[in-house]
Amino acid sequence: MECVILDAHAHVFPPDFIARRAELLALDPTFAEMYGNPRARLATADDLLDAMHGAGVDRAVTAGFAWRDPQLCRMHNDYLLRTAGEARGQLLPFCTLPLGDATAARLEVSLCARGGAAGFGELRPECQGASLADPAVSDLLSWASEAYDVPLLVHASEPVGHQYAGKEGLGLGPLYAFIDEHPQVRLIAAHWGGGLPFYALMPEVKVALDHVWFDTAAGTLLYEGAIFRLVADLVGAQRILFGSDYPLLSPRGQIAAIEAAELSAAERAGILGDNAAALFRSAG
Repeated sequence: MECVILDAHAHVFPPDFIARRAELLALDPTFAEMYGNPRARLATADDLLDAMHGAGVDRAVTAGFAWRDPQLCRMHNDYLLRTAGEARGQLLPFCTLPLGDATAARLEVSLCARGGAAGFGELRPECQGASLADPAVSDLLSWASEAYDVPLLVHASEPVGHQYAGKEGLGLGPLYAFIDEHPQVRLIAAHWGGGLPFYALMPEVKVALDHVWFDTAAGTLLYEGAIFRLVADLVGAQRILFGSDYPLLSPRGQIAAIEAAELSAAERAGILGDNAAALFRSAG
């Protein structure tokens, strides 16, 4: 039996947002940092579905963007929820939250959960004038995950190495504190968790990471292929999720990296989709 392939980290934007790109660059500094270069691609849900079909991907998470403006979050989420419904289960909407406005964020959680959100993310509180170290923010996110039994997808930045657009957003210190203080929250730490799995060599950290998954989004731009075997040995291959970070990278290329990694057939099948499928089943 062929394994189901589930891309746990992709991004899509409403077509009218793409048409308004110049306007949005002036409105949101994080959007300007990441998409100010005209070569930085924006994609719609239809674009993603085409890429999925071309790469043999069965399902994909469509993650929102960390807009500062609550209205932009609302409009983006409407698109994510609507296109997921139209895609008949192929797309799993992870809605964005305006974490700089606690009242608006709490309302958005409720609206999105009732609309069928599969999770919340990609969360970047520090890019929205908020902080994961703020108890008001961490408690809100913990409530969102627990109340609606859905996982959170958070951006994670490696503290060393080369700089690139979008690297900053959430350091390992606040991320680990949140993980340690909220063991009931199912959390996906993007981009290999910014290197957090390597700290699992510390026994107390390994225990704390028991409710954390790590996606591989943009991994080929950051790490050597040996990371698959290393992280599998440190935290378990069942904690690794295939993520392409589409449209930054193609699903096909990231699947090839997994297929080339030093993994067993069962580990490879888990990373490509079985692990994510189990996570989403347990959160529903």
